[in-house]
Parts: sequence; C-alpha cells; structure tokens
Amino acid sequence: MARDRYPGGHFVEHDYRNIPAALSETQRLIEEDAAPALFEPAFQYNNVLARVDVLECIPDGGWRIVEVKSTTRCKPEHIPDVAVQLWVLRGAGLDIREAGVLTLNRDYIYDGIQLDLDALFAFHPVLDEADALLESIGTEISDMQTMLAADSAPDIQPSQHCFKPYECPYYAHCTRNIPQPEHGIRELSGISADRREQLESMGVTEVRDVPANFPLNQLQSVIRQAVIDGGDTVHGDLARSLAGIAPPVRHLDFETFQPAIPRFAGTRPYDQIPFLFSVRTELDELSHDHTDYLHEDDSDPRPALIERLLEALGHEGSICTYSSFERMQLKALAAAFPQYTDALDDIIARLVDLLPIVSGNYYHPDFHGSFSIKSVLPVVAPGLGYDDLKIADGQLASIWYARALASVNSTEKRQIFDNLRKYCARDTLAMVELRKTLLAVMQANT
Repeated sequence: MARDRYPGGHFVEHDYRNIPAALSETQRLIEEDAAPALFEPAFQYNNVLARVDVLECIPDGGWRIVEVKSTTRCKPEHIPDVAVQLWVLRGAGLDIREAGVLTLNRDYIYDGIQLDLDALFAFHPVLDEADALLESIGTEISDMQTMLAADSAPDIQPSQHCFKPYECPYYAHCTRNIPQPEHGIRELSGISADRREQLESMGVTEVRDVPANFPLNQLQSVIRQAVIDGGDTVHGDLARSLAGIAPPVRHLDFETFQPAIPRFAGTRPYDQIPFLFSVRTELDELSHDHTDYLHEDDSDPRPALIERLLEALGHEGSICTYSSFERMQLKALAAAFPQYTDALDDIIARLVDLLPIVSGNYYHPDFHGSFSIKSVLPVVAPGLGYDDLKIADGQLASIWYARALASVNSTEKRQIFDNLRKYCARDTLAMVELRKTLLAVMQANT
C-alpha cells in the first residue's frame, strides 16, 4: 500500500538469496534514471548491506530515503534504522538530501469508499537526527565487524540491555546455563528497572531473598510474603469486592482484529473491530448457559454483533469481564453506532471487572507475578488451561480470523471458526471458575 503512493516506482524483487543480482539491478536503475522511486533497492558500502523500503527521486535533484514502519508514530529506535541506511547510501556515492519515516496516520478516518493514500500515511522527516549519528555509526560498525570476526562471542553478561528496545532473540540461548530462580524478582508486579538493578547489584535474584526493609509497594510486599509463606493469601476485603455482583451473573469476552489499513467506514488504522463474543450466564452453583456470535463473512461485523450481544446480555444482572478491554470495546461501539448508545451504555453500567478484584485481594505464588487470565486460570482451576486449544491467545485469534476470511477452502474456514469459538468460550468459562474460587476463598476466610 505504501508503494502505491509512488506511481511508476520499480520494485527490486531479488531477495536475500540473490544479493548480487539486487545490487546489479539497483545500479542499472540508478544509472538509467529509469524510475521516480525504487522499492527495496540494494546498496553495499564497507561490507554493510542496506535495502531501502523506498528510495524516491527528488525533482530538484538528489534522493529521499523513506523507511516504512507499520506503527502510527515515529519512535526513537527508528532513527538509527534510517541512519544506517544513510551511512551506507552516502558511502556508496548517492546524493541523499532527505530522509524520513513513513507511518500510518492514526487520525485518518476511512470514508468507506476509497482510501486516500496521502492521508492514510504520515511522513516524519528525520534527516538531521540521522545525520547526527553518522560518525558514531561508522565507529560502531567497525567495532561490530571486529567482534564478528573474532573466534568467540564477547563475554557480556545478560541484563536489562537485552530487552532494549526489544527483547534479544538470543536471550534464551545466552541464559540457557544460568540457573533460573523459582520466583525471580521480575515476579514483583510492576517493579521498575531501577529497583531490579538495585536488587541484582545486591546479589538478590529470588523474591524470598528481598530484604524486609527494601522499598516495595503494597502488592509487591504481598507477593514477597506469599512466596515466603509458600501459599495463597487474601490481602484485601474480598467479601466487599464480590458483594456488588448481582444475579443473574453473566460473563463476557470479546475477540477483535485490528486491520492496519482500515476496511470499514468510520474506522482508523488499527481500530479494534470485535468479530466474536462469548457470553456465559450462571444458572445456579453448578450449571451455566453459553451463547456466542461469530461474524463469518467479510462485511463489517459490528452491527450484527451488537444486535446479538444485546439479546445475549438481557437487561438485568452483573456482567463480569477480565480487564477493561470489553468496556473499551463497548464504548467504541457506542460511539461508532449512536443508535445503540443507550442500550450499550446500560450494559457498560452493569460491568464488573474481575481483574482488580483478584489483584486487589488474592494472590498465589504460582501466579508468578502475573494476573493475566492465562496465569491465574491453571492455578484456580487445575486442568483447565489453554494448552489443549489450537488457538490460545488474542493475537493469534485475530490472525486466524483474517486467514479464515481470505480462505476459499470451506473445510479450513469451518475449522478455524470452530477453533476461534472454543478459545473465546474458554475465556468466559475461566471467569466462571475464577468467580467460584473467589467465593470459596471468601467463605473459607469468614
């Protein structure tokens, strides 16, 4: 889609297995002045290869580097990315006069008729910032080449630098021989990098070894004590937190997808689009009723989903969720479809978020510092996890949904839809079991 912004541009298609051909074709196109823009042209300087997303010819002379990112803003880590390309291309003799990062524009609203590519994307000039890095990049590249030519890897201990700006793909490899603590200090929920480094400098890697006088917030102190005691703990007014849940109790979970390029009228890049819900209604202590809705064609899922959701949730009783995600989706639906605002507002008023009830009142060391439903469920309901599912997280759900919509194989499509339903249904079943556990814990502690 970004390439469509540059009519007449030429795509250098040779991949990483055919670098000499890519370099040769790029050189020919530059010499022949054959296209106003080149996509994925290849350049090499000082034994460093760069493939530029878009190299645009500037009408007044020279070239513009355009680095395309799938984000909605230019991030600090994008600048060195552009700077390395600038270093290589200038070293290869090109007259680079401009450079920038092309991102999606989060403020763009699709009219549902035709995408406006000029408005869909936003260009962020970064030439000055990239230029300022050139001298240090040359030095760093020289150091890296020396390191790569050595007989063994440098002796650098894994630490917080392994996660900046992204987790290093070799972290597991580099730590494979390092004994892992049973309850590492990362389990202290919300602990800052500075606090972690303080503890590491003291030689503390286990939660149970954190000194009693070390500054921790209330939840971190609860986690520390639970690990030391070796069992679960109720650390808040659980009875009061649960008292506001009124029958008939229902449990709601959404699955959404986030198309980078907006597909439906009134949506922006990366808007969350709900396509599936699961609702469980508790009938008594032992049984519940389940209903769901999955939108199975390529049209906007939201209108039909809203209609079915209103039927499934009725007009009375609390609606349990796990996190604020469902509340956010309902608010977005109400804003997008004003004719349903009152009905959706009524539903929002009935929501009860179980996540803060758990995190504010109950902790088990086997949560390992996480209150995600996938960490909590196997502890409160042993045997009822997600390992048996083909689709077991929300990101995968959105990917598989897009794949199902694009599939022409009816068998594959049906199987994916079934797997999606099972995953969403597991989330609401998890909430039912979680509430049962919380009620049992409350009764045992009163």
